[in-house]
Amino acid sequence: MASAALERHLGSVLPRESIVGTAAYLGDETEGRGLHGRADAVVLPANADEVARVLAWCYEHDVPLVPRGGGTGFAGGAVPLDGGVVVSLERLARIRAFDPLLWRIWVEAGVTTATVRRLARENGLLFPPDPGAAEQSQIGGNIATNAGGPHTFKYGTTGSWVTGLEAVVPPGEIVSVGGPIRKDVAGYDLKSLLVGSEGTLGIVTAAWLRLVPAPEAAFPVAGFYAATHEGCAAIERVLGNGLVVAALEYLDRTTLEAAGASFPADVPPQAAFLVIAEADGSRSEAERLRTDLLEFLAGGAVAAHAPTEPATIGELWRCARESRSQ
Repeated sequence: MASAALERHLGSVLPRESIVGTAAYLGDETEGRGLHGRADAVVLPANADEVARVLAWCYEHDVPLVPRGGGTGFAGGAVPLDGGVVVSLERLARIRAFDPLLWRIWVEAGVTTATVRRLARENGLLFPPDPGAAEQSQIGGNIATNAGGPHTFKYGTTGSWVTGLEAVVPPGEIVSVGGPIRKDVAGYDLKSLLVGSEGTLGIVTAAWLRLVPAPEAAFPVAGFYAATHEGCAAIERVLGNGLVVAALEYLDRTTLEAAGASFPADVPPQAAFLVIAEADGSRSEAERLRTDLLEFLAGGAVAAHAPTEPATIGELWRCARESRSQ
């Protein structure tokens, strides 16, 4: 079906303003590696009902459909390689409910990760998943890919924080699975089936997310090593001594060379491996764990860095996030 004709047909199920040009919706972060797609139409539904109408039309007419979140993925999941319709969920951006005293929030799929984390933080809470590009990545995409991040080491991937989902499934039905209740084990665990399914089973349009009280303090510790085996030995010391760290990341030589310029301290010229760990909890717990981390990471290191100022800590994690795109 020609693109112009397809857009006209979609106009029968969607408002005209929900159908837009394709140019900005043909790639994700893999575009820099030459992965660029082709779409016959791009739609921006405003609510779950419009998503259902689009899916029903595509299902009936055997038209390929690609759901899209913030386009921050590195796996090409948002790229329409075979034409068809791209369904971008950026307009589904409402906070449907927020219960800080019950540690939960109900958001639509287009709400950004940064928005959820900010609302949680302003109320003394934490939404731990931090997959990167927080200002652009969207909750629906994070759920579809079961996105992780540095703090997955302690807190788990996005799916660990989802208690309920609203989704549109073929042939165009809106379904709800799970819900706001933390202890809900009745029936099949369909929520976990949808988490990580990358749009192959349905399109997530809203989610109940659980939150936790924010740790009082969080201190990263970084160690630079002259060889990979020395850095790996440091990681083994952290794990072998049972330290419950919030994050445990490493950068190899190639990544360190690409991202090292943004590190908030001097990078030793002989550094070939970087380990970053983080201690969090109450201030006394975090400080005690930070001391242990310094002991285990400094051994065999050519340099160690343990910032305590919020701005420097932010720069350190910004460097770690940037390294993922190198």
